[in-house]
Amino acid sequence: MEQLTTRCRTLAEKIYTLDENVYKALGSSLGRTLIGSREKVLSVLEHELSLRPQGQLILSDMALIGNMARTLPEGASRKQLLTEYNDIIVALKALEEEIAKGDISDQKRVFLNPFATGAKPFSKDDHLVICIGRSYGSGGTEIGFQLADDLHINYYDATIFKDVLERLQAKREATEKHDIAETLHEMRHAHGLKLFTANFNRFHGLPTADALFFNQSQYIEELARKEDFVVMGRSADVILKNAGIPHISIFITAPFESRVKRLMEMHELSFKEAAKLVKREDKAHEHFYHRYTGFKWGSAVHYDLCINSASYGIHESEELIIRVIKARLREDLQALATRHQEFVEKADAELLARRAHSGEAENPAIKS
Repeated sequence: MEQLTTRCRTLAEKIYTLDENVYKALGSSLGRTLIGSREKVLSVLEHELSLRPQGQLILSDMALIGNMARTLPEGASRKQLLTEYNDIIVALKALEEEIAKGDISDQKRVFLNPFATGAKPFSKDDHLVICIGRSYGSGGTEIGFQLADDLHINYYDATIFKDVLERLQAKREATEKHDIAETLHEMRHAHGLKLFTANFNRFHGLPTADALFFNQSQYIEELARKEDFVVMGRSADVILKNAGIPHISIFITAPFESRVKRLMEMHELSFKEAAKLVKREDKAHEHFYHRYTGFKWGSAVHYDLCINSASYGIHESEELIIRVIKARLREDLQALATRHQEFVEKADAELLARRAHSGEAENPAIKS
């Protein structure tokens, strides 16, 4: 137990230091991902790591840090930071396996489950946008995060969207003369924020939840026209379908009993407590999806691929999705990393053009 506590503390310190170094390299005026005093942040990270190394809180923080690090120009600093990021991801996987909580595989189902694939290919000019819906406790969050990381593309979820919105809104209130081009450079993973922020007040008067949804919808559409990414929930599949934007829609679920058992192991809950939690969260997802799409949440007819994660387990479910993507894209997945870098370089060029037009310095390097 003492050894596990020490490992969690060490890993928490590495995550904190990586966030600090990425922030210094970017000089982002939007602030760090991990906010608060060092000891407070480390305490929270250590606690989460001891319970769930690949839980939503840890994965969302790592996704934000990774997204920001990938916006750095090619060079020794970017290479070093991404190496540290990858080392932490490997350590998180190892810690998760050691704790041995949270996987949802049912060996009987795994043994009986054959694999078949087949889908129409994407155009080579389309961006790879993967929309994932999931029932609570099915491991969908972990699968989506790992998928994005293995494909070298960005990952977005409700936590990240909310964080981006709050930071931009706070910055807008602090100065009405904020240069949106600078924001694009600082958070290039969120390319298209100009549209997002310019229309922030467009939905004034609507309930907060509705205004947030419509702003996020525009944001998701703009992202899908610019880059490859994985998006978790947010009714993104219907948003992009209505916008006529190519994407892959996936729904991940598992039997109710399997999900309850998983939560009992993860959070040390009684059957009654875990069952209540699953029902409550599923109901919230169902209400959100139907409210903003008019469709039934989780209905197979709305998705390209539905996965019972109990039949594969978390890691093999992610591998299954990659196999389907290979069939659809018909291109080397390594090309995605190149496409992402081309996106970054294009954003740099746009920023240079803006600065040259306004007479600013030509160096695109972010302030230290």
